[in-house]
Amino acid sequence: MEAGFFDSKISLKHPHKNDMITRMTYLSHSPEDTQRFAKEQALELTRIGNGEPIVVALEGELGAGKTTFTQAFAEALGVHEHLKSPTFVLLKHYELRITNYEFLYHIDCYRLKDSQDLKVLGIEEILGNSKNIVLIEWAERVADILPKNHWVIHIDHISEQERNITVTKSDD
Repeated sequence: MEAGFFDSKISLKHPHKNDMITRMTYLSHSPEDTQRFAKEQALELTRIGNGEPIVVALEGELGAGKTTFTQAFAEALGVHEHLKSPTFVLLKHYELRITNYEFLYHIDCYRLKDSQDLKVLGIEEILGNSKNIVLIEWAERVADILPKNHWVIHIDHISEQERNITVTKSDD
């Protein structure tokens, strides 16, 4: 099976149609496929942004590709620094120059049991600022602080190189 979309239903435009969809699944055959998809999503999410912050919850087991996705997403938005997962510092931010957004926040919740540790870092202000894009790895550990309208990107291992990437819009 070639890389591409095989289930279509998100609030992103489907790549082959003009109608809006509610869920999208992408089959990646390599880290390069994942990076290409992440760049497309970064550009599309900022294009359809409606004056609200963009919050992306990244889920998947260890080594699934959450950081690979985040690195490519940031690169598409003009971040030239090499991103490393902020596992020990929890949060890093980067200035954006090519979008209507000002900052990209990269948060890694792998070491957290719950959202309390993020509250002292001002997470409510970060998530509520309409000039921010926030990518949260291991977001399921802090689900209680995620805003109502956030994106969920779940990455599953299929094989050593292949990944199933599901993108959904959360409205809860």
